[in-house]
Amino acid sequence: MRTLSSFGATVCAVAFLFISINGCSGSASDSGTGGTAGSGGMGGGGANVDELFAPGPYEVGYREFPVTYTAAASGADRELLLRVWYPAVADSGADPARYALSNDVISIDLGAGIALDAPPVNEESGFPFVVHSHGNGGEGLLAYPYGELMASHGWILVAPNHTGNTAFDFLDVPDPGTRSALDRPHDITAVIDEFESGLSGDELAGKADTSSVFVFGHSFGGYTTFASGGADVDFDAANEGCDGSMSASCEVLADPDVEAAYRAGFGDPRVVALAPQAPALVSIAEGELAALEVPTMLMTGRLDQTTTLEEQALPAWMGIDHPDDFWVEMPKGAHFTFITICHDLTEDLLLFFRPDANEDGCGPGFIPTTEAIPVLAAYVLGFGRRHVLGETEWDAILKGPPLGNEGDFVVTVK
Repeated sequence: MRTLSSFGATVCAVAFLFISINGCSGSASDSGTGGTAGSGGMGGGGANVDELFAPGPYEVGYREFPVTYTAAASGADRELLLRVWYPAVADSGADPARYALSNDVISIDLGAGIALDAPPVNEESGFPFVVHSHGNGGEGLLAYPYGELMASHGWILVAPNHTGNTAFDFLDVPDPGTRSALDRPHDITAVIDEFESGLSGDELAGKADTSSVFVFGHSFGGYTTFASGGADVDFDAANEGCDGSMSASCEVLADPDVEAAYRAGFGDPRVVALAPQAPALVSIAEGELAALEVPTMLMTGRLDQTTTLEEQALPAWMGIDHPDDFWVEMPKGAHFTFITICHDLTEDLLLFFRPDANEDGCGPGFIPTTEAIPVLAAYVLGFGRRHVLGETEWDAILKGPPLGNEGDFVVTVK
């Protein structure tokens, strides 16, 4: 096993923000996005790290729409709101997209970076497909920096809202955690099924290649990522503390249909690559991570106070055992470094949703999310190109000297 610290650099901060895309210039000698293979530039058979930071050749469209499927165990209709970024036709004249959330109490309306509002889908087809899973009490829109970048490079990225486990659900009554842990991996399979079966004639029907799917997710979405890749939950361990308990989560586990659904497992054979970010391992059974047959890019922050290094990150790293696995760490990163709430929300809104945010990635002493997220997105794009598209030249960049400013990232390979 070897570990690589970030090389001296000033990376071009191509930050895909709600308001705009900001760039910076740098020469091959002082920039982590230029130069030779050893400094993160051309190498590995022609891979150019600049491609992972800059928008690709496609216009980006953004749409949102619901899909419904039959929920596991209950048999009830389960509706998911999908946030979708996709390659669009050029010169459509569509307005810039806006990312909006609202309920009776809160309204958030922010401009997109490079995404346009529902332009026609590009006439090509067979676009590589990636699904993002948000964290506990999160929101699919948090995938937007990844969605905009990947769609500009010809990917379709779908970020479902995990109904019952979103930010607005937590302002009311969220689903019990054991129900969400059951639903979430099935949500991922339902999304893949919808795009595979034709989306009821939607314009996006037939546009995605669902035979080889990349899944990544944050926190509880990291659990969802592992489960979708084939890591099963230890139902007996999850149920261990429930004797005589009347908690909502234990009531869920007491349902024989729920038990049967958990024991049936979650893995989807169409999932070929995983990138869990600050994953919560929940009750994944011992040995399940080692048994995964698909590669994992583990992404964590050493200062994480929610899914800590000792309790989650290290066990995840020690658990996975695929020859193509590697670990991207941020020494000054924490739980919320992977998403944009630190710089997109006002202080009042940030602390309303996450009172712990400043102690877990948003406060002083942490790597700024405006600097970290473009690098994280570059790694996600590169990993997808390597393990979905089979472009082996990206190995030299993914497992070579870390991207980002000196000391901001560390890469460890098996």
